[in-house]
Amino acid sequence: MRRAAVLLLFLLPLAACSLQEQPVRTLVAVVPAAGVSAVTLGVNIGAVTIMPSKDAEVHVSVGLRPSNSFLGIFSLGGEDAIKAAVINQASADGVLKLSMRYPANTDASGVNEYWTVAVPAGMHVSSDISVGKLQISGIRGGVEANLNVGKATLDVPSGAIKVSINVGKINARADTLNYGNVTLGADVGDAELRVNGMSAGNLEKTGSGTRVSFQGHGQDAISLTVSTGKIALALNGK
Repeated sequence: MRRAAVLLLFLLPLAACSLQEQPVRTLVAVVPAAGVSAVTLGVNIGAVTIMPSKDAEVHVSVGLRPSNSFLGIFSLGGEDAIKAAVINQASADGVLKLSMRYPANTDASGVNEYWTVAVPAGMHVSSDISVGKLQISGIRGGVEANLNVGKATLDVPSGAIKVSINVGKINARADTLNYGNVTLGADVGDAELRVNGMSAGNLEKTGSGTRVSFQGHGQDAISLTVSTGKIALALNGK
């Protein structure tokens, strides 16, 4: 099991190279944010970028392309699914759920999705990704994310943060000290917390893993966990 996890970490950069190829189709949508307090995304394979919008609307752009093998030898197909794909929008109880919808008679398992989503900065955002990359910046309404294999990069001004990855890396930065309970946990791997540039928190080595706990005087909580991988968190503020 551990050997397989290490192999996945080795293959992640190769997968990232495939994800940066140009999409063969791009879909866009603009959704009024009135009555919406949170946005959640579901992605199988791909890359997600979330940033603040310049107005009171949710702006969505999704690029699609068939996935290649890690070595670029063959295509996993998905052309028919891409041609008929639509952005699925479902709103209930103030939560806007976004995902891609493909026809039932097509195979979308090998389609890479490149999401770029702009939301009002005070909105809560969450994302579930099977394999890929997540990048969030400028969001102060709170962040949640779950990835099976991949990397999450966060740079936020404030707000609660909860990120969990099975195999991968978390790099997070928050420009505030308005945090209460802060916990970092890597079952296999390293975890590091820096506050205003200085190493901080109670560090505990647990066999092949690392746990860091820190109690601040603010109200927001941070929880960053990986089964196998690395965590780095920087808190900067007064």
